[in-house]
Amino acid sequence: MEIHNMYRAQISAKNTLVLFEALHVVACHAHKVNSDADLRSKLQELGSMTQMQDPPLLRLENESYHSCLVLLRSIATDRHRNGDLDSEACLVDLCNEVLEVYIRTATGQPGEASTGAQPISHWLIPVGSAKRRELAARAPVVVSTLQAISGLGDTSFEKNLARFFPLLAGLISCEHGSSEVQLALSDMLSTRVGPVLLWAC
Repeated sequence: MEIHNMYRAQISAKNTLVLFEALHVVACHAHKVNSDADLRSKLQELGSMTQMQDPPLLRLENESYHSCLVLLRSIATDRHRNGDLDSEACLVDLCNEVLEVYIRTATGQPGEASTGAQPISHWLIPVGSAKRRELAARAPVVVSTLQAISGLGDTSFEKNLARFFPLLAGLISCEHGSSEVQLALSDMLSTRVGPVLLWAC
């Protein structure tokens, strides 16, 4: 990311999108490995036998997702220089993906979390300390994601609000590892979502 920041003015938006796609593949792969409980336990067993540390897949996943957000937001910021290239759809998809991953992690659901089609459990079991640490580690990326959603233009925000609203509701109802997500969510609901809903009434 340092290289991108140094040469941002010389890197075209198309090349920035290529860089985004590469980082997104890294994030998805790290998430896939990180989500595979069997593979994680095998890696931990191997680590104890070989005296190697557990690979920092969660950190790699978070850093990759964060870099993806930064790249897409930089394209949107430099829109005057990038012409007609529209990275907004990629940004909306990425934000959706990051929020779904967080909600699935918080609720322990293996499937998609955004549709609201899952049966609502009547007994909420508090997350354990390991899960709470994982949620706390994911919190900065979720905060950046909420800020990216808030940073969308008014028209784009209103157009995509129906897509994000179930995820925002999921964030309200799930348990968090730190208060960062709740504060960012509260800010977003009061400054962006509230006015849209009031205007629609």
